[in-house]
Amino acid sequence: MSNIQNVNIPKPCHQSWQQMMPAESGRHCAQCCKTVTDFTTMTNSQVIAYLSNTSNVCGRFNEQQLTNLNHQFSADTPATATSGWKRLAVIMGIASFTLSFKAVAQNKPAITVQVPRPTGDAGSIMLGKVVATTDAAKTRVITGRIYDDQNLSIPGVSVKTPSGLTRATTDTAGKFRLTIPADTKQVQVAFIGYKTMLVDICADENYQVKLTTEQYAMLGEVVVTKTPLIKRIYYKCIKRPIRKIFN
Repeated sequence: MSNIQNVNIPKPCHQSWQQMMPAESGRHCAQCCKTVTDFTTMTNSQVIAYLSNTSNVCGRFNEQQLTNLNHQFSADTPATATSGWKRLAVIMGIASFTLSFKAVAQNKPAITVQVPRPTGDAGSIMLGKVVATTDAAKTRVITGRIYDDQNLSIPGVSVKTPSGLTRATTDTAGKFRLTIPADTKQVQVAFIGYKTMLVDICADENYQVKLTTEQYAMLGEVVVTKTPLIKRIYYKCIKRPIRKIFN
């Protein structure tokens, strides 16, 4: 179940969506060298599932879509007993005020008030880095560095939870940052040519992981070299019989 509480784009990007190159699940932005995920084609459930499993996302949202998402998060949050009493008190206060105001306003003429229409476009599109606020009590952040036998950093290493729902990749310095559920016991570290490791997660926040190279068995065409025919005839018909005579 998702623990996201809010989704927003704090700093909208002003790059042209139409000028970006099409890519898987969105378009590629040459300005920041990232793929911008197109969330406008997804349902709320699909957006929540995607953001729950991925971090550091640039996305394309409809403003009304963001509003509906955050409204759903608010509706899914269980109300506490205190908030329930506060809500009841507000309702009773409004009801009593309405009754008293109705008695005073009976002899007054009706007044029509025109509310100005909002100038913003509720259906406009927003691009930028997506920030998903989560429940800190249910997640934690771990960091670390992946290196080899010669203490050289390894970029591109996959670091993920055993379920694969949360993952990260090391940068050019071999460093990673991963948000994981608070009850995670292990993370898997894997890279081509190295042995896959399961790293135990404890109270530490930083982990230094050394990968060792994978030892592969030799595969390929088998070549058998035979003794030339003349040597085999000589050994079988001459040398071996003579050796038997003198032995």
